[in-house]
Amino acid sequence: MSPNNYLFFDTETGGLDPRAHSLLSMGLVVGDASGVADSLEILVKHEPYMLSGGGMKVNRIDIARHDETALTPHQALETMEKFLGRFFAPETSIALVGHNVYFDRAFLEAFLASCGKELEPRFSHRLVDTHSIAAALRDAGRLKTTRLSSTGLFEFFGIHIPEGKRHTALGDAIATYELYWKLVGLMK
Repeated sequence: MSPNNYLFFDTETGGLDPRAHSLLSMGLVVGDASGVADSLEILVKHEPYMLSGGGMKVNRIDIARHDETALTPHQALETMEKFLGRFFAPETSIALVGHNVYFDRAFLEAFLASCGKELEPRFSHRLVDTHSIAAALRDAGRLKTTRLSSTGLFEFFGIHIPEGKRHTALGDAIATYELYWKLVGLMK
């Protein structure tokens, strides 16, 4: 276990409200400046699914196909805990790194609560948000773009997401890992 590992985290959801919409998938990427140690995408099954048309338009998830391979919430939690246990000691409070990561954190918190778990202390209240870092770098004159959306930043830095992987939890988490280190490079 490396003390310098970060957990790059992204979700795909059935809508915008973690109290009303289902968490459909989680992308977990563990790594540091030397590279990605491992990654995992976990699909979550719900009975019933709570979805909005707008949420499903963005993530393009075919819910029937999703349901065929998705794990129950408790299976998904167990899978996540096993994965995290390989990289983070049980007493480690894991800080999430993501783009607009507060959104993903809120869905993770609701998901954990549905499984009878609390977000803290396993996950830290401290977050690393690539949007905030990009805004600060832009304001300091170190980042020459005004497009701070994930799409805008991925394009600016030439971060390629394979066809069909954009707006998947794992595809976006891997791209956010790359984005984070590009932003760090601008600070040097």
